Amino acid sequence: MTVSGKLIALAAGGTGGHMFPAQALAQELKRRGARILLVTDKRGARFAENFGDDDRIEISAASPSIGGPVAKAAAAVSLAGGFLTARRALKRMQPAAAVGFGGYPSFAGMQAASALNIPYGVHEQNGVLGRANRLLVGRAAFVAHAFPILEKMPAKAQRTLSAAGRLHEVGNPVRDAVKALADSDFASPEPDAPIRLLIFGGSQGASLFSEIAPRALERLPKAIRSRLYVVHQARDAEAAMVKAVYDQAGIAAEIAPFFKDLPARIANAHLVLARAGGSTVTELSIIGRPSVLVPLAIAMDDHQTGNARALSDSGADGAQGAILLPEAGFSEEALTAALKPLLQEPRRLGVMAAAARGRVRQGAATALADLVEAITLRGDV
Repeated sequence: MTVSGKLIALAAGGTGGHMFPAQALAQELKRRGARILLVTDKRGARFAENFGDDDRIEISAASPSIGGPVAKAAAAVSLAGGFLTARRALKRMQPAAAVGFGGYPSFAGMQAASALNIPYGVHEQNGVLGRANRLLVGRAAFVAHAFPILEKMPAKAQRTLSAAGRLHEVGNPVRDAVKALADSDFASPEPDAPIRLLIFGGSQGASLFSEIAPRALERLPKAIRSRLYVVHQARDAEAAMVKAVYDQAGIAAEIAPFFKDLPARIANAHLVLARAGGSTVTELSIIGRPSVLVPLAIAMDDHQTGNARALSDSGADGAQGAILLPEAGFSEEALTAALKPLLQEPRRLGVMAAAARGRVRQGAATALADLVEAITLRGDV
């Protein structure tokens, strides 16, 4: 294998949405004998407990797209510092190739790689090319993306990459825990048996779900409430309030700020209520579970709505794998209206599960590792 014994730098940061696909590629490259250098920031390091890296560089990073002039200036200084730290480390360690997964730590890391003539690729997890990635695609040896449509790609880069065969739809790399559950059987709830509902807001949680979901479920008929078993991710400060509403409604619930076994929880669910991050949408498709998706309204360029459409648009058979609820209209009444028909006729959940399955390509980690091997040989693909 061409990467055996070689050091590959992976750069990601900010959220689990960037970190988990990077971790999935790290797992695949390790199986091929590579050594892994992780380049991330303090926020990204929170999601790297089991990353599997052989070495790690923690750099400074911040978004220059947020805040006023003072904040933008501070972000520029932070990014410059991150670039210098990454450049010194990469010059010393000499990785054979690098891959950036978005977020501004990735921007600093890939800029450092470019300055040292280390070939690098970019992976975009969402249906809209992120702002940091937009600044990197011009010199990238490859650009890989998760969904069939990739918006906000600079026109010049689109033409150049497409003509050179360097633009690849690969899906989102998923961790081994998700791969193990790929295409797991879905069984609709039996009459009078529990209906398992999973609620989570991504790696950063979602206070909106804690405010709306319990009250929406409280509005359901008693016959449905008595069958519900809810697993709800809620911040510590909100957990008592969420539990009190469920208790009052007679709804059995398990509440925690974070679930380390989230893929297994998804596989065990009859229905999922979640945001529409790239990793979430991918895992719902690979495992094959129905969902109600509420895209994060403040997400850059509304990229989560693009992600959600991969599941919510009707397939060839006219079925939807997910229901899309825009945050602007997300209310107790709207969520109750969306959930009630599904929970009253749970066989519909089986149709949605089948429709969700396979909407996003599988095998992304393998495809990305192949691209990394190619650029370690030739510096291009």
